[in-house]
Amino acid sequence: MELILISESKLKIMLTADDMENYEISNENLSYERSDTRRVFGRILNEAKERTGFDSTSNNLFIQVYPSKNGGCEVYVTISSEAAQQNVKQEKRPKEKNTSPKKKKEYCVYLFDSIENTLSACKILGECGYKNESMLYAENNGNASRYYLVLQEEIPQPSQNRKKKSVSKSDLANEFGKRVGGRECLYYIKEHAVAVAEKNAIEVVGKLG
Repeated sequence: MELILISESKLKIMLTADDMENYEISNENLSYERSDTRRVFGRILNEAKERTGFDSTSNNLFIQVYPSKNGGCEVYVTISSEAAQQNVKQEKRPKEKNTSPKKKKEYCVYLFDSIENTLSACKILGECGYKNESMLYAENNGNASRYYLVLQEEIPQPSQNRKKKSVSKSDLANEFGKRVGGRECLYYIKEHAVAVAEKNAIEVVGKLG
């Protein structure tokens, strides 16, 4: 007996005349409706599972038998389409991944004309739960000092754009100063201003407000 695994849902069984004699079956009485034939096929399919991994247990089967010239036969055993699909899904279902899009962030820079306004902005942002990156720089232009607070805010995703835009926590800084730009401002700031707090400015400076 030769077993050929065509796919996960289809098996070819080649029986010689001697095989059929050993199994006590013939092309004339080979019918799956007969109980003795079902028992023979049960033995063959059990052996097929051990040798090829073809598992027909608890699945609807479609069996085709073609007599051979040498007195044997070729048998094609196919798991029904619905059962085959379920079997493949169970065996090859990929591990589910978290497809939630990561929230992108961008820099935003706020300018304050006094240390008092800067401290107040940091304090209220801290109290409102601002947790993103924050930096504070000071610039003295000879007449007065001004302060740059660099924050990060989340960029709304496409699905969020269809909804009413919510106010970002960083927008609260507008109550004490004004937004002057984004990442592009950092080059100017780092060249002309002095770092007061390069990390966790909201937490560090907010305590002084």
